[in-house]
Amino acid sequence: MFKKLFATLALSAAVMTAAVVTPDLVAPQKAEASFNTWLYKQYSSPWGDDLMGGGDTMSESGCLVTSAAMALHHKNIAIYGLAADPGSLNSWLKSNGGYSGNLMVWSALPKLSSRITFQGRYTGGTSLSASTLRSYLDAGNKAIMANVRSGGHWVLLTGHNGGTTFYVNDPGYSTTSYSYSSIVGYGVYTIN
Repeated sequence: MFKKLFATLALSAAVMTAAVVTPDLVAPQKAEASFNTWLYKQYSSPWGDDLMGGGDTMSESGCLVTSAAMALHHKNIAIYGLAADPGSLNSWLKSNGGYSGNLMVWSALPKLSSRITFQGRYTGGTSLSASTLRSYLDAGNKAIMANVRSGGHWVLLTGHNGGTTFYVNDPGYSTTSYSYSSIVGYGVYTIN
């Protein structure tokens, strides 16, 4: 009788332990960060045909400006008294030394608001580790533009899966995530 009772108690303890531990071991990792903002497309009206600093249109070369506009909109940074969008940011950049040809001058954005600090431009996909990117996103005050598609396109990182998949707002494509290994560089702002 004691053997049967002991076996039942041991089995019950094992089941209870498994019920507590197992869900944590098998549960899928979820995004721990959320940088919810409007998804702007660089080719959308009314700004898609607007000229940038070097003569390209926003549709042609405005992925970085559009990504930055999404970050500003998320953080309620106004441009000309209105919510940030790619058209207003492009206009502001042209009027405030924010272009070198069609390339956005990274250090120009802090002139827009004292709440913005340019942390740095990082070349090379591993110049920021995946764990650093996750911690930046989790902090909630970092705007991370990621250079993807072999260096030819910029997107705004919006979250992560707890590993090496990063969710994005992609201003030119319908892509919603990129793997860490496909990112070739970064530009990071702190926006408080």
